[in-house]
Amino acid sequence: MSEEFQNNEELGGGLDIDMSLCCPGPDARPEPYHAVMKIGADGNTDGQLWGMGSQLMLFDDLSCAKQIIDALGDSSWQIRGVTKGHLGELKKLQDAGVAQLFVIVGFVKGGQIEAMPLDEHQARMKKAGTPPPIKH
Repeated sequence: MSEEFQNNEELGGGLDIDMSLCCPGPDARPEPYHAVMKIGADGNTDGQLWGMGSQLMLFDDLSCAKQIIDALGDSSWQIRGVTKGHLGELKKLQDAGVAQLFVIVGFVKGGQIEAMPLDEHQARMKKAGTPPPIKH
């Protein structure tokens, strides 16, 4: 979450957010996304996601997340996996109008970020489905 959304008092009317799901450790699996998260001196995150104001960014590609980390040049930001449970908590913020969730899918010429709203990204992924097995 960006700094302005760090604690429940600021989440607009006391949303019921399970912070234990929003503060993944370094071993959290990216199921289904990655996030760039603020890490404290103790090595843990307080749930703050990198973003732009109320636009919180997720990544479907680890290499894109690594490029953001490199661009930030700040070791207090690290990549964490976003689990389905974590994503569910983040969606509560979006449903309440507190934040917007985007998925960074790449970069365009000049280094500008190419992102799409989470709902659109998930719809495209669902539509794409699972490819048929490769025959040998």
